[in-house]
Parts: sequence; C-alpha cells; structure tokens
Amino acid sequence: MKRPFLARLLALVVSFPAVSASADVIYNRDLDPDAKPVLQVGGGWGQLELGQTEGARRRLAALGSIMASGPGDESARLTYYTPPVRGFEVGASYTPMPRGTEALPDPREARHMVEAAIRKKTRIGKASVRLTAGTSRARVRADSRRVPRQSWMAGAQIGWEAVRLDSDLRQQVTADGAASRVWNTALAYGAGNVTLSLNLRRSWVEGEPVAGLYRADAAYQLTPRWQLVADTDIAAAGGSPEAVVTVGTRLLF
Repeated sequence: MKRPFLARLLALVVSFPAVSASADVIYNRDLDPDAKPVLQVGGGWGQLELGQTEGARRRLAALGSIMASGPGDESARLTYYTPPVRGFEVGASYTPMPRGTEALPDPREARHMVEAAIRKKTRIGKASVRLTAGTSRARVRADSRRVPRQSWMAGAQIGWEAVRLDSDLRQQVTADGAASRVWNTALAYGAGNVTLSLNLRRSWVEGEPVAGLYRADAAYQLTPRWQLVADTDIAAAGGSPEAVVTVGTRLLF
C-alpha cells in the first residue's frame, strides 16, 4: 500500500545521518476507523507526540486508580517527554483548546493550557516507590467552571509484594478564584483469588463544609469470569454520614 506523503516526508527527515530519531504514524483510517489521530517521533533526545493523546500530567502523575483531573483525551495537544535520567522523567504539554472534562466538553471555555509533570521511580529494599508532581495553567473564560485556571498535584505510590499504597494531594483554582483541594488515599491488597481495597477521599471547597468519601471493596474470583463482590460506601458532608452496602456477583465478558 502506498504510504501517505506525510509519512514519506517524515521518514526522509528522521533518516538523515545527523539526527538519531524514529517516526511512527499510529493513526490510519483504513486500518482502524475509531483510532485517534496521533503522531509520535522519538529518539535518544526523548519523545514528541502530536494529536489526541493524554497530557504529560495524566501520563506521569496519575497514581494507580486515582486519575489526575484535567482535559479529556479528546483534546488535541503537543507533548514532549524527556528520556529517563537516574529514574527521573519530565514531560510538558501544550493544548490550544482544552475541551473541559470528558463528561462536560466545551472547547469555547478555555484556550492555551500548559501542563508539566515530573516522575521519579526508585526502590527501597523490596519496595518500589514512585513520586510524582504536576501543574497546569490555562487561559479560561471568566465564567468557566469546567477547566481550572491553574492546578497542581503531588503524590506517591509504594508497592511491596501484594500490597500497594497510593496517596496524593491536589488543588485547583477556577476562573473566579475559588480554590478546592482534594486528598486521596488508596490501599489495595491482592493475593490468589482475593482482592481487597480501601479508598479514602477528603475534599475542601471554599465556603462549603469538608466532605469525605470512604469506600471498602472485597472480591473473590470464583472462576476466570465470575467474581463474588462486596462494596461499602460511606459519604460524609456536614451532616450525618450515609452508608451504602452492596453484595453481589460480577460476570466478566
């Protein structure tokens, strides 16, 4: 099959002797109509991505099941990642028009978002440790509540045998100056057919009472496709806490 002109041009540029790089055009309508358009160019100097990719903060700073907040993956952006140096990885992203959140997209609310993140991987004895930090700034409309004007987060993940602990603290400021802060902690244990997890969240919003969310999950794998599960959710915000307990089975398709 004849290659597109852009692919042939990139192959010619990156094969020049003075540049050590490789190019890979991931997106091809003929092969995968549902694929997102992404172009990756990488080498000893790092990796450059252009297209509908996750940003540097989401890629480097997301911890376990705790996802970093920010524009959804439908936003087109330019991202650069440095090669790992002594366990450190650094990334920066530029998004011309962030599309709000995945649930509430609106490209008219923000322009010119810049993100940066750093990640450090190391080992302490038998435990693996990952430290992360990220920040973002955006030019947002005065009444925007979907894309923060600025935000930051810092967190850590520790894994030891069957136990993993994730914890992070993040803050964001909206266009009108209202600040909110969230602290997340997740503890998970998995051995054999048993999986246990505990999630804690505390959030502070200016002018509102502190809210808390606590969740405990247990699952037992009866067969490769059949699980016995139990969930307990406790939400507390100002008044009396509300608890919901769910017991049932989960069939995986």
